Amino acid sequence: METDEAVLRKGPAEWNAYVRLRPEGAHADLRDASLSGADLSGADLAHADLRGAVLTGSYLMSADLRGAVLDGADLSEAYLIQADLANSRLVGAVLEGADLSGADLTGACLDPSFARSRVISDILTIWPD
Repeated sequence: METDEAVLRKGPAEWNAYVRLRPEGAHADLRDASLSGADLSGADLAHADLRGAVLTGSYLMSADLRGAVLDGADLSEAYLIQADLANSRLVGAVLEGADLSGADLTGACLDPSFARSRVISDILTIWPD
């Protein structure tokens, strides 16, 4: 049986089909996954465990990351344009240079040291309260 990381490396279409076949309540285990530069645009990563994952320069445009755990993940220079990060955890995540234009971070838990000046955002970016 393939690991979640191996399936995700095949691209968003394969991944999303795989996710639809998972049992109800089963969440992707992508801890410490190495996905630098991967095209994950539109991937359904809701509630995925991405702790410690390396996603530098990856393409996560319009990805569904609602409720995902990204603690300690490296998202530097990642393209998170219009990504849904509502209720996600990003404690200790590296976001330097990440593009969060139009992203939804409603209810997201950001690291206390997070600085908006270190990411790209726009008027459509929804920040947590």
